[in-house]
Amino acid sequence: MYEDRTVQCAPPRNCTYSLFQRSCHTMLLMMTTVLAAVGAHGAPRHCATCRPPVHSWDTMPVSFHSAATDTGPRGLWSESDLQIIKKFPLVTIEKWQGSSASDPATNDSVFLWEEDAWLAAAKQIKSVSPNTSVIVWMDTLLVYTGWNMDPHNKTVNTTLNPDANAECATGHFRPAEYLETEGRSLLLKNSSNKLALSSFGHCHVYDHSQAAARQQWTNQCLDMTDSGVVDGCGADFSAMGWNEWSMCTPENIAADMGLDLKTATAWTAGHRRMMNDTQTALGQGLLIAKDPAELGDHANGVLQETGCYKRNSTVNNLQNLTARRRAAGELGSKWVYQCHGRDTSNDTLAAFLVGAGDGDFFTVGGWYNGAQGHWADEFDRPLGPPLADAIYNHSTETWSRVFASGTKATFTPHVVNGRDMGGTGTVIWGTNPF
Repeated sequence: MYEDRTVQCAPPRNCTYSLFQRSCHTMLLMMTTVLAAVGAHGAPRHCATCRPPVHSWDTMPVSFHSAATDTGPRGLWSESDLQIIKKFPLVTIEKWQGSSASDPATNDSVFLWEEDAWLAAAKQIKSVSPNTSVIVWMDTLLVYTGWNMDPHNKTVNTTLNPDANAECATGHFRPAEYLETEGRSLLLKNSSNKLALSSFGHCHVYDHSQAAARQQWTNQCLDMTDSGVVDGCGADFSAMGWNEWSMCTPENIAADMGLDLKTATAWTAGHRRMMNDTQTALGQGLLIAKDPAELGDHANGVLQETGCYKRNSTVNNLQNLTARRRAAGELGSKWVYQCHGRDTSNDTLAAFLVGAGDGDFFTVGGWYNGAQGHWADEFDRPLGPPLADAIYNHSTETWSRVFASGTKATFTPHVVNGRDMGGTGTVIWGTNPF
């Protein structure tokens, strides 16, 4: 487990965290990578404390996905944010938590490891809502190392990765420093025998064709869950930058990262295997991928960013997931789907309610801007379980669905020449006891 620690810096990165301390830390990480694959008595590591989110129809099932960038030196949520966040049964903390941390006494930037910010923020949530499932949003592809400590100078720090651009300047990750120094053998190489670069951010990439690199990633996740306050890990870029699992063929991946086909084939298989292994190690916890097609293969959760909107595809996607869950039986009943959209209009809420099934959450949050403005009054209204699947009226071209409280959701898609052009919806809230 990572200890809570902050180190203050004067911009751009004149840290009091010494080179000796950094050297000791990277040596420790090297040993940890070898030893941490097993737990007590040589048994494989697993999460014994991870808890899945509780899905309920008592009110609208909602979840939260974001981070607070401008924090104090520990990366904590503000009290006003925390009062909103505690209402959600499922929270995913993005990789920007505390990324612009500062000391309020001096207004100086603070060097804050992202892992420490995640744990501090997760502990806050658990202290006010112990049953909330807390996920930290890791990345399966990118090694974020383009650090920038000076809020007044947005030049990317390329000390560890000279090719990094602004999109790779996310957070300060302990494993990234190890991978970019003593652990470089675990990074992917391209067909020119140079370190491969991602299309997004020009970050270096985990070489998942290697068992040691796969174990390194799984260990990073389990190091978080060992805290007892983190219940799983995000698997960003699980479906690459396309966010479509069907696109993740060796041919496409080879072209995307400049690999030969043999390397791309091994990497693609290893990437999938790493996610499978991590999901198994998490036990009841979640590994949250990006595309609904990944559910039941190598992930038991999905966060589909901008997946919820006032359109017929939202309804169809949710209904297809329900059908897949039913076909998968007990396994499918454990799948979690976060339908993410910052639009909380009646149109979008109606599309979600018409299509949603057990395990589906309407997800709000803006990635990095905290929790303000992300709780709607509708989330507090009594709902009750759906009385049946939605019914489509072909004459009015409208979906409708009724819930135990008497709440009725209707949604009329606008499809023009086969194109999904949005739609209009209504939610009439009922007051029946259930």
